[in-house]
Amino acid sequence: MLQNLKNGVGAQGYDVVSFFNGNPNKGDVAYASNYDGAKYHFSSLENKEKFEASPEAFVPQYGGFCAIAMSEGKEIIPNPKSWEIRDGKLYFFTRMLFGIIDAKRQWVKDPKVKRSLADIEWSRMNS
Repeated sequence: MLQNLKNGVGAQGYDVVSFFNGNPNKGDVAYASNYDGAKYHFSSLENKEKFEASPEAFVPQYGGFCAIAMSEGKEIIPNPKSWEIRDGKLYFFTRMLFGIIDAKRQWVKDPKVKRSLADIEWSRMNS
């Protein structure tokens, strides 16, 4: 599966479980877990254990690439400070300098259509 990894680490080193708690944090290498060819870091043993019990519930959609870019068939590295939990899934978005361009703004205008397009492109890229 295609993934946005840096040195084998997913979510740019952020604790993916922490997004679901509404307070994203960088993970710690002391609390690392491997899943689907990627290493994920967590800010606590509790979050690591939550992830390991159900990794599919926490991994970012589209391999951790920007969701709006994926809807256009592009693999763009997102800014993990621009994110959304929708329907129980974690999405990342690109955010440019000074917040002038925030892909999340485009996503929230029509998330069902954008997600449908992104799902199609994601499936195509991983076939």
